[in-house]
Amino acid sequence: MNNTISLKSNSWIPQKVNKIHSKNNRKKSRIKLLLTCVFKPYGVTDEYGDALCSMELLNNQITREQGIHSPRSNNLSFGLYLLAENIGVPVTVLDFPSWKNFTHEVDSGNYTHIGITFIASNVTKTQRMANYIRRNTPETTIILGGHGTAIPDLEKIVDCDEICHGEGVTWLRNYFKENINRPIIHPVVGAAIKASIYGVPLMNKDGVIIPGVGCQNGCRFCSTSHKFNKKYTAFLSTGSDIYKACNKSEKKAGYTHFGLMDENFCKNEIQARQLLVEMEKEQKAYTFNTFSSAEAVTQMGVDFLVRVGVNLIWIGAESKTNIFEKTKGIDLHSLIADLQKHGISVLTSTILFLEHHNKKTIEDDINWAISLESDLHQFMQFGPVPGTPLFTDYFAKGKLINDFPWQHRHGQGTIWFKHPSFTLPETSVYLKNAFIKKYHAHGPGVLNMAHTAIRGYLTVKKEMEDRKTLGLTWDPKTLRYTRQTGYQSDHFMKLRLESIRKNALKFRPLLHTILKYAPNKQSALKSRTIIELFNKTFGPASIKDRIMDIMVKIISFWENRRFQKNGVIMRQPSLIREMYRCHQNK
Repeated sequence: MNNTISLKSNSWIPQKVNKIHSKNNRKKSRIKLLLTCVFKPYGVTDEYGDALCSMELLNNQITREQGIHSPRSNNLSFGLYLLAENIGVPVTVLDFPSWKNFTHEVDSGNYTHIGITFIASNVTKTQRMANYIRRNTPETTIILGGHGTAIPDLEKIVDCDEICHGEGVTWLRNYFKENINRPIIHPVVGAAIKASIYGVPLMNKDGVIIPGVGCQNGCRFCSTSHKFNKKYTAFLSTGSDIYKACNKSEKKAGYTHFGLMDENFCKNEIQARQLLVEMEKEQKAYTFNTFSSAEAVTQMGVDFLVRVGVNLIWIGAESKTNIFEKTKGIDLHSLIADLQKHGISVLTSTILFLEHHNKKTIEDDINWAISLESDLHQFMQFGPVPGTPLFTDYFAKGKLINDFPWQHRHGQGTIWFKHPSFTLPETSVYLKNAFIKKYHAHGPGVLNMAHTAIRGYLTVKKEMEDRKTLGLTWDPKTLRYTRQTGYQSDHFMKLRLESIRKNALKFRPLLHTILKYAPNKQSALKSRTIIELFNKTFGPASIKDRIMDIMVKIISFWENRRFQKNGVIMRQPSLIREMYRCHQNK
């Protein structure tokens, strides 16, 4: 494969492929579409992939280097299910296929179109898949989608007929000559599969809600923002739409906790307010993990986030120099501490090997990131990703290492550009050591989350009692508790407090195992303190919790032995195959 980048009349800028095939003129009644992600195995180093690039967000780039303490799960290809639900042709979704699964589907499916979604680091897998399609079913139209489509001269790497740029639902509807303006149908889809902690399988009841895609901030390094032209496209325009999607997921799959996949949920204040109003009206205390910027969180306030049900929030801290608008003028230490005090776990992220980093300033940023004391932290390498202004700038200045293999450009190995202060090999060492330093400073992420959860229960419970004494009620206009005429009991917050209590108690069976494998004395002391706090708050553990405690200890013993012998154990996710039939209303 040719990994070099050419620049001829701006030819590196991704353009829609202009191939015209008679096969694309088939009658719509004959169309049959396969949507698939790239084939497994994931998280292994071979000619197609890298061990540091897997389908695991936490273990791969958040709880990395935490060994047995790292939660494990595989993230679904959420976009495929959304696409399949919203186009009017028969669709089959193939998620986590092996090569055998994929080839069997191609050979037996009689598909007129096959769409492959991928990121840049998986382009070699995509190339192999496209070659197989072309060789075995040459009449099939190959469509490429996902962030990998921004790779320069992609059609010279991957044999394809069409490249989907931008937002996929509109693109596919337009491609198949459908009504692009009809309402979006949100799929019922789980957040992850094969979830476990300490080797113990978790019975996940977590769903995913995708309110929209894109980000208007336009950070020069952000592929998400620039893939969608610095615009936000709403799939669920109102808070009521989000609530209905949650309710639909609860009825069909029992989901009550959701990953809210939105680049900056609190940025859309009206939508967030409407969601709370709907939950209060229906007395449904759904809970959420989501993303938001520090300035949006500050604007909405912690009281609102607690009330709307945020359990975990991801905030981009980036760098202590505050070179980004979203963090300027905000005391991140105080903001994070306040969120944690109210039971909201905070996942922060910072970027290493920025342009101002040298051997001293990078250590300053690492130490500053650790000083934030967030529950979880992502260290990610600065990386010129295709489609971003950063990529354009670095290409023009000759800073890119053009023959650097695509499968290793994922932000968790070595950088793929020339940095004046660092060699390539040492960048991976700095990154790994940053994760280790965070781990040893604050202990396992799961322990931090348990601490935040129990503190939040105590804080919210106390504040509810104080508000009752003072006659304070929720004011939906100011998003604050104020004294108003005619105090009324806050039944919704009683439901919310119960959800916070349940969130805390789910950590209890893990605490003694966390203590057993504590990385240092500081973490062991922290574990004992938290165990005492749980016992003081909830009393002696129930029989069920004691049984679960013993089970976790036994399973974790064997899991740890395997880890000590083999290192990180890569368990491949099982194949998901779902069929979506054509409906008249589409």
